[in-house]
Amino acid sequence: MKSKQFLFTLTLLCIVILLAQTSFAQFTLTPPNINATPLPVGSGARAIGQGSAFIAVADDATAASWNPGALIQLERPEVSVVGSFLSTQQDFDPGSTGWSLGNEAVSRGDLNYASVAYPFRVFRKNFVAALNYQQTYDFHMNLDFSQTSEDPTPPASNINQKIEFESKGGIGALTPAISMLVTPKISLGLAVNFFSDEFFGAYAWKQTTSSRGIGNLTGTDITTNYDSETTFKNFQAVNLTFGMLWDVWEKEDKLLTFGAVYDTPYTADMDRITDFSSTISPLGYSTGHTRDHFEVDYPMSFGAGFGFRYNDALSFSMDVTWTDWSEYIQEDENGNKSRPLGGAPSDTDIDDTYAVRLGTEYLIFKQKVIIPVRGGLFYDPRPSLGDPTDIYGFSAGSGITFKRVSLDAAYQFRWANDVDGEDFGLSGVNFDLNDHLFLASIIVYF
Repeated sequence: MKSKQFLFTLTLLCIVILLAQTSFAQFTLTPPNINATPLPVGSGARAIGQGSAFIAVADDATAASWNPGALIQLERPEVSVVGSFLSTQQDFDPGSTGWSLGNEAVSRGDLNYASVAYPFRVFRKNFVAALNYQQTYDFHMNLDFSQTSEDPTPPASNINQKIEFESKGGIGALTPAISMLVTPKISLGLAVNFFSDEFFGAYAWKQTTSSRGIGNLTGTDITTNYDSETTFKNFQAVNLTFGMLWDVWEKEDKLLTFGAVYDTPYTADMDRITDFSSTISPLGYSTGHTRDHFEVDYPMSFGAGFGFRYNDALSFSMDVTWTDWSEYIQEDENGNKSRPLGGAPSDTDIDDTYAVRLGTEYLIFKQKVIIPVRGGLFYDPRPSLGDPTDIYGFSAGSGITFKRVSLDAAYQFRWANDVDGEDFGLSGVNFDLNDHLFLASIIVYF
């Protein structure tokens, strides 16, 4: 009798353990797949202060990023360094998702631009060569929220999670550039952009997610812990920027210029490394590690603009830029394609963007110094699944220029309303975006 009771108890215990293991195997507790989209970063305090309407102006070393054809305007060798401070705030509306989302902010300082430029003559032709570092994309984002998930299908569950998401890092490019005066009124330029994450860090960008939760699974009270870290590294790509500057009309101290720039499309190679651990107590514990290689196709763009110098003190500028975001696709090593925005299928539409920028500069001439006053307005939409996200902004800047040194500062404010959270993996969520960018630069002339 005792033997039969022991066998019955042992069998029941095995069934309970098996059911617990089966429930743990069938129940994967992972937070939403959140990701940060690339935020384009403009170069230079002078350009940003004029609303980034710089294609037909570009008369400092940051021309390598705006219009390498305009580098020819540099008359003396120069060295420049630009620092930036970016602060972004997002005010979330969770809609009917049931998530608890509020306001999130993230800020950081970084090296925005660095360059050395040198004018020279070969075969009676004027050239300017430059070597530049530029920050091109920023991936910083923070997000903390609560999520309640209830699923009546076996294994039935009701879990409340507190989730924290953080993304940090960015992409930079080392850019040699050269410009040549073809005719007295036309100059052409070429910049080669070597994109890499090897300049200032061991990765391009990194995303970490942690979740802590309590709830019930198949009638058992449980606590959950989930941690993951995804690192994007070994980012490598090369593309070309072609530029042209044309002095269309000149009379006395008035000058009308036209500039055009074309950025070729390119494919970036990178590795994505993910490590995670998941604990559902008292049911079990699991860990995982994946490493995969994939490619991302970045789009081509074309921009054109006019600059008008009314007199020695006052000038205006206007740019229009088209970017072919319909070709923005990523492909993993198994040939699976998707959109880098929200991991959407590759056949999801991403419309092209058209940016419009207006700028002005007024120079105050003092004894031995020049004080500029700058301002700008712009419409610079961001790619989104479907229609672009409308982003508007304004900027202002000033500085002081001595004989051999120029100091400049700029402030830029950008905003957007009702941004679709689907781009970030937050389907059903909208948010308002406020973005503050401060830039300071120093240029030394030789």
